[in-house]
Amino acid sequence: MTTLRSTVRLQFHRNFTLDDAIPLVPYFAQMGLSHIYASPLLTANPGSLHGYDTVDCQEIDPERGGIAGLRRLVAELRAHDMGLILDIVPNHMGVSPHNHWWQNVLALGPASPYAQYFDIDWQSSDPSLQGKVLLPFLGSPLNQLLDQGDISLHFARNPAGFLLHYGEHRFPISPSDTPQILNTADIPLPDGPILEWLAHTENSEALAQIGKTYASKTEEGCMRLEALLDRQHYRLAWWRTAGDLINWRRFFDVTSLVALKTEREETFEAIHRLVFELYREGLIDGLRIDHIDGLSRPDEYCRRLRSRLEELRPLRPEGLRMPPTLHVEKILEDKEKLPAEWRTSGTTGYDFLEQAALLLHDPEGETPLTAFWEQFGPADYHTTQRQARSEKLENSFPGELKALVRCLTNIPPISHDVTEHAAQTAIHAILLAFPVYRSYFSDGKASTADRQALAHACDEARRHVRPYLRELVTWIEAIMSDRNNHSDARREVVERFEHLTAPLTAKAGEDTAFYRYRRLLSRNDVGTDPARFAAPITEFHTRNTRRLHEFPQALVGTATHDHKRGEDGRARLMVLSETGAEWPKTAESWFRTNNLRHRFTPHGTSPTRSDELLIYQTLISAWPNREEEFVDFSKRLNDYLVKALREAGENTSWSTPDENYEAACHEFLAGLLTSEFRAVLEEYIRRIAPAGILNSLSQTLLRLTSPGVPDLYQGREGWDYSLVDPDNRRPVDYPRYQALLSQNADFNILAAQWRDGRIKQFIIQRVLNFRKQHAALFAEGEYVPVAVTGRLAKHLVAFIRRNGSEEILVLAPRLTFALSPDEELRVFHEGWEHTHLSVGGKWTSLLRERDIDLKDDAALSYFHGDTPLDILKRA
Repeated sequence: MTTLRSTVRLQFHRNFTLDDAIPLVPYFAQMGLSHIYASPLLTANPGSLHGYDTVDCQEIDPERGGIAGLRRLVAELRAHDMGLILDIVPNHMGVSPHNHWWQNVLALGPASPYAQYFDIDWQSSDPSLQGKVLLPFLGSPLNQLLDQGDISLHFARNPAGFLLHYGEHRFPISPSDTPQILNTADIPLPDGPILEWLAHTENSEALAQIGKTYASKTEEGCMRLEALLDRQHYRLAWWRTAGDLINWRRFFDVTSLVALKTEREETFEAIHRLVFELYREGLIDGLRIDHIDGLSRPDEYCRRLRSRLEELRPLRPEGLRMPPTLHVEKILEDKEKLPAEWRTSGTTGYDFLEQAALLLHDPEGETPLTAFWEQFGPADYHTTQRQARSEKLENSFPGELKALVRCLTNIPPISHDVTEHAAQTAIHAILLAFPVYRSYFSDGKASTADRQALAHACDEARRHVRPYLRELVTWIEAIMSDRNNHSDARREVVERFEHLTAPLTAKAGEDTAFYRYRRLLSRNDVGTDPARFAAPITEFHTRNTRRLHEFPQALVGTATHDHKRGEDGRARLMVLSETGAEWPKTAESWFRTNNLRHRFTPHGTSPTRSDELLIYQTLISAWPNREEEFVDFSKRLNDYLVKALREAGENTSWSTPDENYEAACHEFLAGLLTSEFRAVLEEYIRRIAPAGILNSLSQTLLRLTSPGVPDLYQGREGWDYSLVDPDNRRPVDYPRYQALLSQNADFNILAAQWRDGRIKQFIIQRVLNFRKQHAALFAEGEYVPVAVTGRLAKHLVAFIRRNGSEEILVLAPRLTFALSPDEELRVFHEGWEHTHLSVGGKWTSLLRERDIDLKDDAALSYFHGDTPLDILKRA
C-alpha cells in the first residue's frame, strides 16, 4: 500500500513528458517522496505548457506521453513504493478547434448533444445572440476583416465539413448550410451524401469554385459570406466586446477557456470517465481539483466525486485499495475554513504558505514600511483592492454584472419598483466589499460563515451607497441568504453572484492589487493577505493544531506553479521587515543614485517612483546565488517586468500597452545591471543574504514537520529565486540535483557552503526519509507547542510531534537579522545560553547526527556559534 506522505509537483508538457520522469523516480524515492503530484494530463491544446486548457477529457495527452507513458511511469513508481495524484480541471475546457465538443456546439447550436455541457446562456437578453454563442476572437471589427479578406471559407476532409478560417481559428459551418453553399456556387447537388462527395480529391475544382464564390474581397463574395455568417449558431465579434457581450461563462476573464456545467450528472460523468478508469486501474491514487470555487455547487461536486471513487475502490488492484485523496485548490481568507462536509482531504497548501510567511515577518517593521509606502500609494491594502475591483467590474466583467442585475430585477417586488441602475449600484457596492472568494448558498445551504461574509459585505455597502439604496442592499441580502426560497429566479441570482465574486476577487486581488501595493512584496503572493504584515508564534501553533484535527492530509507548500516569487526569494525579502527604518533609507539613497537614469515620457518620469520600488524589490528577491545563474537573468527580469507592469495596469496594460513606457523601464533596469550601482546592490544583498537563507531553511523545516502532507514543487530542493509564471515553470536541472545528493553529508559543512543549495536538499531528504520510517508519528501524532523563554524567545519556534513513545522536537529560527548570522550561517550570540525551552532531556539531532543534552534548564547553548535550526529525536 502506497500511503501519501509527501508529494513532488511536476509540470508535464511536450518538452517534459511522462517518460522523461521515469529516470527521476529512483532519485525521488531516495529523497523520501511518496507521490508525484502531476499537472493536468488530459489532452490539452497542442503546445500547451500548463495543461489547464483541456480539449479532450477522454484521453491522456499524446504530447505528454499518452496512456502508455502514464502506465510506464506508474509501473516505475510502484516499483519504488510510490504513487501518483493527478490534477484535474472540472471547471472549464479550452476553446479550440481541437475541442470536438465545442466545435460540435458551434456547428449545431442548441441542438448539439454537448450544448448543455457548457455554461452558455442560449436565451440571452441580446436578440442577436438568441440561440447563438458570442465568439469574441477577432482582432478588429468584423466588417474590416471581411473587407481585408482575412476571413475565408474552406473545406476540411477529416472530419468533412466547411470551416471559416481566421488566423489560427477554425469556425465550423452548420451542416444544414452545405446544400445552399453548393447552390450559390452553381454546383449541382450529388445523389449521395454531399460531404462525402466533396471529400473526394477529384472534386477540388468544385471546392475552388466555392472559395471564389465566397471570397470576401469581392463585393458579392463579401455579401454571401456575411449572409452565411448570419445563419450560423455563433456570432463573430471583435475581442474588445467580450466583457460587455459575452453570453457564456469563462475562467476568470480568459476568453480562451469556457466553463463547464459540472453540476449536471451527464457532464460530470463525461468529463470524469477517463479519470475514474485511471483510478480503478490503479494508475492514480488521488486527485487535485483545480479552481473548486468556479463550480456551481462545490459541496455537491466533492461529495459526488468522493462517492464515485469509493465505489471503485474495491475494484482496484490488490494492495492499492487505500482511500482516495481529494485536494482542492482553494484560497482561504483570514479565519475562513474549508467546509468539512465537502469530504475532501484538504487544500493544496496556499494557506500554509501564508501561515509560514506571517510567522517569518517582523511585526515591528510594519509601521516604518507602511509610512514609507504612503509616499507612493494608499497605506491600506483594502483601498487598493477596492479600486481594482471597481475597475475589473467595469472593464473585465461588465457583462456578468449586467446579467446579475437583470436577474435581480426580475424578482418581485423589486421588479416593480427598482431600476436596473439602482440595482447595479447596490450590487456593485456589495461586490466591492465581499471578504472571501465566494459563498456557497448555491449548494442549498446557508452556513454561518456564508451569512457572516454576506453580512459584512452588505454592512460595508450600506456605508457607501446613498441612503435611499440601503433598503435595497438589505433586500438583496435577504434574497441571497433565504434558504427557504427555492425559486429558479433566486437560484439564478445566487449562482450568478457566486460565479462573479471568485473571478473578481482573483483578478482584482492577486492579478492586480498584488502588483500595485508594494509595501513589501514578500507579503504579496498566492494565498496571502497583503493587508496583514505579520503574526505571532501562537497563531502559527493554532493553525497547525487545527489542521491536524480537521485536515491531517492537507497539502502544505511554500512554492507552486502559481506563485508570484520563489519561496527563497520571498524569504530574502522578508528580512527587510526586520531592518526597521533602514530599508526605506536605503531605497531613498538608491532613488537619488539612479535619478539621472530616468527617461521623460507622457507619464512624466519613467519609471515612476512606485515602479522603481518594484524593480528594487524584484532585484533583491530574484538575485541568484551562483554566477552561472546570471546567463539569462536580464531577459527573465525584463519579461517579468512587462507582466508586472501590465498586470498592475497603472502605466501600461495588456489591453492598451504603452511600449514607450515599458522601453523606458527596460532601459532603467539595464542601467542598474551594467553600472556601478550593481556593486551597491550586491553588497546590500550580501548583508541580508544569511538571514534570508535562515528564513528559507526555517520555512522548509516547518513545512516538512508541521501537520499535513509536505509538497515539494519541482526543483525546489534547491534555491528558488524564480518570478511569476512562466518563469517559475522553467526546466529543472535534475542531473545537477542527482549529483549533489549525498546521504552522508555534514550539516555544518553544507551550511557553510550554502550557496550551492545542498543544505536545503539535505534537510528535505533527511526529514522526508525520517517521515517514511515514522509515518504514523506525522500522520497521527500529537502536535504540542513548546514554550520558549529568555532573551531570544521571539527568535525561535519550537514544537513536539508525539505518537506513543515516539517524539521529535522541532527548532526553527525566525527574525535572525538582528542576531547577525555570519557567511557560514553561524550565530555567535550569548543570548542562546539565556534562552530556554519548556522541555529538556536527552535527544539525538537528525541533522547533526549527534546527541544533544538540553539538561534540566533546557538552555539552547549548543546553538551558540552554530546554525540555529534542528530536529531532535527523543533519545
